[in-house]
Parts: sequence; C-alpha cells; structure tokens
Amino acid sequence: MPTTCSCSWSRKRPGATRARTTSPGTERVYRQPRSGFTRIPCVQACTLEVGGRAGEAMLCNLSLLGAYLHFEPPPDTGTRVSLRFTLPDGEGEMTADATVTWFNQAPPDSATALPAGCGVRFTGLGPAELRRISALVASFQSEPRPLIERHEPRPEKVRIPFVAPCVVAGAFGTARGSVCNLSAHGVYVAVDPVPEAGAAVIVAFRLPGLEDLFERAAMVAWRNPEGPSRLRALPPGCGLRFANLSGEDRARLSALVDEYTGQLPPRAS
Repeated sequence: MPTTCSCSWSRKRPGATRARTTSPGTERVYRQPRSGFTRIPCVQACTLEVGGRAGEAMLCNLSLLGAYLHFEPPPDTGTRVSLRFTLPDGEGEMTADATVTWFNQAPPDSATALPAGCGVRFTGLGPAELRRISALVASFQSEPRPLIERHEPRPEKVRIPFVAPCVVAGAFGTARGSVCNLSAHGVYVAVDPVPEAGAAVIVAFRLPGLEDLFERAAMVAWRNPEGPSRLRALPPGCGLRFANLSGEDRARLSALVDEYTGQLPPRAS
C-alpha cells in the first residue's frame, strides 16, 4: 500500500505578486505581462543558476524573447541568471543567460494561471539557439489545437498544460516532483525515481480554487524514463491515472480542463 504524502506548501505569501495582463494574439492563454512575442507551452526540466548557485526549476513556456520558470522562491526582478535546458528537437542541451523581468509568488487561482516563479528575458542567445526556438514555435503554431497535449498514450483524453509541485509516494518510497499536465482522469508527473508501470501510488499537489491539498490514489499508467525526443515531449516521469475518484473530484478536474480549453481561440481553417 502506498504511504500518505506529507506536504506543507503555503497558499499565499505576504506581498504576493501576480500578473493579470493577457498578451494579444491567439497562441496562448496563460496570463503574464506583454512581450510582443509568441509564447508556447514547453514543460521541461531546467537548471537555474543564480549567483553561482544552481537549483532545479521547471520551464513552463518559451518564446524567442525569454521564458517562464517555476522556481520557489523566485529571484528578484533584475537578477541575472543562467539556464540550462533541453528542447524537444533532438539537438541536445541549450544554455542561455537571462535577466529576471518579473516574478510571481502567488499560487495559481485558475487553469490559465502560472505557478509561482519568474519570467526571464534572454540576454545572450546565439543564432543557432534562436533558430532552434523559432523552429519550435513555428512547428507548434502549425498544429490544429496547439495548446492541448496529444502526444501521450490515449490521446482522446484532453490534457492541458498544468505545472505544480507535487509529492509521489509508493512502494519505491517518497519523491518530490512536478505535475506537468492534467486531465479529468490523471496527471503527468516529472519525478525521480520513476515508479514502475502498474504501481499503486499516492500523488499530492495543489489545485486552483481548492484550499486543501489534492491528495489521491493513482496507478502508474505509463513510464517515460528517457529524455525528450520530439515536439513538446515531456521530461522524464510517468503518467498517473487516478483511482476511484469521487463524482465531485471528476467534476472539479473537468471544470479546470473546460476552463482552459474554453479560452482557446478558434483556429483558422
């Protein structure tokens, strides 16, 4: 039997700051300050170096101008940082110097809100790196419904980008990780070690609008232990299918998916 997860994340911090502005265009629904550049969801593990100290972060979205990172506590505006991450284009790791342009300490209050973290502006990308990001954005925009994840098993299940810290507990022990996307039936989590397929686990994370921790039983439906290899591939981890959800739980998860997809603009035919 999986053990119970123990988490102590706070709901809000004094002086919490959240951006409320929605950028123009049809390419994204996440709320954050305007940049004039197309942002695409790109959930990948990232190493963030601040003042000579490196920490693990999660890349949430990406543009030619910069990126948004889930990292707590976020660095102050104006802080110079260095990022290392892998794009799902098969060309290996990318390193980028950047400056923090804004930060957000408030937990997400809706399906379209970003997790606590910071927005950074790239300051030292070379032509090769710009080419890679440009190609990724262009490929992403060419998809019929680009903001809905469809590359995992059982693509008929609508998954939406959703990043949040989580704890996964089971026979393998207890590990902290990140939720990367969400559906009405389960979540994808980036976690190390990756539990075996079929394993029973408990997963705990915060849902927007829910005061208590969302802590539920789940089963490992599929594993993804290798690194990213294609467009919008996910970081190493596993897909979890919730077990024995109540009607209230299903309705809550479905409402989040509907809230996100309901704000997607129609695609030109």
